[in-house]
Amino acid sequence: MRKAPLLAAVAAALLVFGPVPRAEGQEAWSIERFHSEILVKADSTLTVVESIDVDFGTLLRHGIFREIPVRYGYDDERDRLYRLTVRSVTDASGRPWPYERGTRGALAVIKIGDPDRTITGRQAYRITYDVAGALNALAGHDELFWNSTGSWPVPIRRATARVHLEGAAIERVACFEGRAGSTAACRSGFEGRSGTFEATRVLDEREQLTIVAALPKGAVTEPVPLLERARREPDDLFELNASTVGGAALVLLLGVGAVAARWLSAGRDRRYLKRFALGPASGETMTGPLDRDVIVAEYEPPELLRPAEVGLLLDEAADPKDVTATIVHLAVRGHLAIEEVPATGLFGRTDWILRKRDRSGDELAPYERRLYDGLFDDGSEVKLSELKGSFHGTLFGAQKDLYQDAVARRWFPADPYWTRIRWQIGGAALAAAGVGLTFLLGLALGAGVVGVAVALVGAVLIAASRAMPSRTAHGRELLLRILGFRRYMETAETERQRFAERENIFAEYLPYAIVFGSVSKWARAFEGIDAQRATQGWYTGSGVSSIGALSSDLSSMSSAVSSAISTTPSSSGSSGFSGGSSGGGGGGGGGGSW
Repeated sequence: MRKAPLLAAVAAALLVFGPVPRAEGQEAWSIERFHSEILVKADSTLTVVESIDVDFGTLLRHGIFREIPVRYGYDDERDRLYRLTVRSVTDASGRPWPYERGTRGALAVIKIGDPDRTITGRQAYRITYDVAGALNALAGHDELFWNSTGSWPVPIRRATARVHLEGAAIERVACFEGRAGSTAACRSGFEGRSGTFEATRVLDEREQLTIVAALPKGAVTEPVPLLERARREPDDLFELNASTVGGAALVLLLGVGAVAARWLSAGRDRRYLKRFALGPASGETMTGPLDRDVIVAEYEPPELLRPAEVGLLLDEAADPKDVTATIVHLAVRGHLAIEEVPATGLFGRTDWILRKRDRSGDELAPYERRLYDGLFDDGSEVKLSELKGSFHGTLFGAQKDLYQDAVARRWFPADPYWTRIRWQIGGAALAAAGVGLTFLLGLALGAGVVGVAVALVGAVLIAASRAMPSRTAHGRELLLRILGFRRYMETAETERQRFAERENIFAEYLPYAIVFGSVSKWARAFEGIDAQRATQGWYTGSGVSSIGALSSDLSSMSSAVSSAISTTPSSSGSSGFSGGSSGGGGGGGGGGSW
């Protein structure tokens, strides 16, 4: 009673929405006949002629493609190969079809048709090819176990096959039809040297015809499988067993141990065998300090070191912060003046103008001279914001000068910058070698985890590169004194009253406070003094209202200077962003249209 309304509703839906689309992968064409003619030769090779008659209907197609497996897993270490040679591809009358022979993974692919021409309706294809290595040698007989049709995305209306054996009679036959794994039997028979096979029904999509023929021993040359080292899948690269895991652990342990040993021998600071008794050019040992260092407060920069030199000895790196402190130090010494430019507008930012001042009798170090000349290359004043993207070369040059000067003064046995770079390059090379070894050892032995361990050692080396520069004994003694000076500056607040009486020391040591990152602590020791008088005119702006405001302004300026001078020039361009069953045996694969 309810069929009529239901059919009416379906019909209405089809009128409104159109026909129901075909399922993904389903194609509106068919294989009318698929026949395989297989000649088993005395030398154990096969000659196969596949007759494939298709009907494309009204579809526009270039042709079909045939996929035939030629590589199978044999055991854990080896693959079995079939050597397939295409002899010809023609239509039913023998006219050649254009085709391309290629591979896709374990499949040989025969792509038939003209890419510049489309066809419709019924078409006939005759594919002739030779196969070596496909027969199996068993205890009582040799055997052809062959997937005749392979798996197709369209129905095969009639599937047949015939096997011919040169010089001997076939002993037994069998065949299977259906999807892969099916044991449903199809029709088969044999007489003399021939065996025939036929599907009992239309083979639906992905169903296939598989044939078996037993050959008497001696009818063909003893079949020998063609074997090759297995191609490993990504997961096969990492076989976790006692050998691979133990090997990886050993490599990692030895590698990290070597890095640690290298740091112990060359990365730790040197020390005097007899502290303070020997000069900086003698009495040094390669071992680092074994005793606990005693830090004694110092009330002025040791050996009158300048802020950037203090920063370099402190962390073995010439940082932008050290250069920032140098700019302030040049101002304190009278070589330039700093003027605050207040922010304007809703999204405006505070800026600073640096003005050149003449100051004689105060010699500039090479790194200071490079910075100074770089700041005022285009005139007597420059806005801090104008340095962005244009000052990086000057900054690098000044850092280079500072490193060279430190080595010349025997603070370091070698340039710390290039020491780190060399270790980083070595670590990167070791990590890259580890990646290569991961694939090589993985493909060959499944021991990719050993290569991963090598790569990890490279990563450890890169991470450890920062700690590889070392100070000489003289450099280490200076470091201890610098730490004493830092302690003095960071505890100055507890002696506020004494410092309040020495206004000039605030500005004099302010650049060192920038290097130590203790500007606020240093400023609190001088609360209440006249900020304008303390700066002696080298700084103008809202910060001169008080020492606290000045320290806040200088901290902001320090961040802005570090950002501006280390910004690199922008670049142009854009970035983008496998007993018997159906589907068993050799042969098979499948195909489709294109």
